[in-house]
Formats: sequence, structure tokens, C-alpha cells
Amino acid sequence: MPAPIPEDQRETVLDLARSGHPRNEVARLSGVSPASVTRICSAAGVTFDRTATAAAVEARVIDMKQARSLLASGLLDDIAEARHRLHRAGKAREFFDLARSVAVLTNAHVRIASVDSTDQGVEEARSMLGNLMAGLASVWNEQQDDQQQPDEGTPQ
Repeated sequence: MPAPIPEDQRETVLDLARSGHPRNEVARLSGVSPASVTRICSAAGVTFDRTATAAAVEARVIDMKQARSLLASGLLDDIAEARHRLHRAGKAREFFDLARSVAVLTNAHVRIASVDSTDQGVEEARSMLGNLMAGLASVWNEQQDDQQQPDEGTPQ
């Protein structure tokens, strides 16, 4: 059984917790396990406010979104450069390697850009495909009607 935590160390835990430090930081600074920090604070009625953590997580999400945006933009620059080189390739092997590079970079860009995209693009594509399908069906029906109607010059 572990030795009891001395009273002065318990007070240190409570002081750190009351001053707004997160539980794991209190544990690290006081030398007390996170589970003991939780028990000490619970017994004293001290809770850990999670609003600071939520704000930090939200800020981190925004930072990561910005980093992905910068990466996607950089990939577009890389794609343009690879395409520029592709059009000036002298040998078949060089052309093949550059074409593969363009494809890999484009796929990477699309995957990164799709992480932060909304479903709006999907709905727009579905709408466009629906309109295309309706247009094709209309043309098909007109062709079928024309084939079924006899020519005006043909006797019936």
C-alpha cells in the first residue's frame, strides 16, 4: 500500500487546481498521480474547469485546418511545377515519371482539400448529374418518338 500523501503536498495539489491548472499538469507539478489528484480535489469539492480545454481544442482544430489549407495550396503549386516540367520532358521515361508525380500530387491535394469541405459539393454534383440524366432521358424519348412516327412522304 502506498504511503499517504502528506498534507502540505495535498495543499499544493489543491492550490494548483484552484489556480486553473489542468489535472495532469497538477499531477506533474506536484509529483502526485493523476488519480490521486482527482481524489484529493473531489474530496475538497474542487473541480477542473473544462472550458479552457474546450477553447484550446477548438483553437487547435482551427490551426490544423489552416495548416491543411496551406499544404493543399502548396500541393497546387507543386502540381503546376510538375505539369510545367511534364510538357518539356524530352524522354519517355521522364514524361512517365512526371505524369505519375502529377497524379500523386493531385490525389494528395484532393484528399487534403476534402477533409474540410462540406457536403455542398456533393449535393451540387448530384444536382448536376440529375439534370444531365433528365436531359439525356428527354433526348432519348424524342428519338424514340421520331422512330415510331411514319415519314410524311411514306404511304400508310
